[in-house]
Amino acid sequence: MSESDDESKHSTSSEGSSTDLDPTSDRYKPLRVLYSRKPQIPIPRARLHDNVSKFETQFRQLGGFDQKYNEARLEELRQTTAKGKGQKFASGSELPVRRFEPHQEMIKAEKPARFKKNIFLKLENMEGPLASLLTWMCERVRVRVYTRKEKGVRGYVTGYVEVFDKHWNMALSDVYESWKRRKYRYSENKLSTLGEAQDCSELLRKMGIDVPEVSVKSVDRKYVMCSRKVPKLMIRGEQVVLVTPDTGVEVEKE
Repeated sequence: MSESDDESKHSTSSEGSSTDLDPTSDRYKPLRVLYSRKPQIPIPRARLHDNVSKFETQFRQLGGFDQKYNEARLEELRQTTAKGKGQKFASGSELPVRRFEPHQEMIKAEKPARFKKNIFLKLENMEGPLASLLTWMCERVRVRVYTRKEKGVRGYVTGYVEVFDKHWNMALSDVYESWKRRKYRYSENKLSTLGEAQDCSELLRKMGIDVPEVSVKSVDRKYVMCSRKVPKLMIRGEQVVLVTPDTGVEVEKE
């Protein structure tokens, strides 16, 4: 055996046989192709692609390896596919839906707690005396609210509770208000340097402010009882002394 035969035999055994280097063979070994100096290329002028994904896409569009690469035919297939999609969506039967994996779904935004809780939701969970006030509000029971002044009870207000909160701030409707005050010549403000108190109701009416009419009734030498009717009234919780159902009987408070 000559040296050339030994060299060819050695190169064939190291680089692999023809069947090992043939991609169409069942005995094809890709690792040997990487180290071989004589790889067998099935299509020498095959078109290069940027990645495997792009190759697989065009492979499916053309129909396999037996179909020759043709740019015009590929463009025709793209136009046909696009035209079919346009007809399907134009009919309105199906709309394109983007599919996401569970971890790719959009995050559902939840409103902060301050937007979930309001005064109407809190009213449902009232307990104690506030629960009685809630019952009177729902059943439209007329209530009497005694109000305070700096020292003692100023008077009372009757009406229907429209809404309230845990601080006893409440809004009333169809209100009748009654309170006791001293006569002007027996004013409680002994240190006043502004002179006698004056009724400014007429001035307010000229300014366009509608002032409810106040009826005044003398009680004794120093005090008068004032009363008025207003459609709506807001009472601050710090002015509330007592809230009871209105029975029409006045309870004296000192």
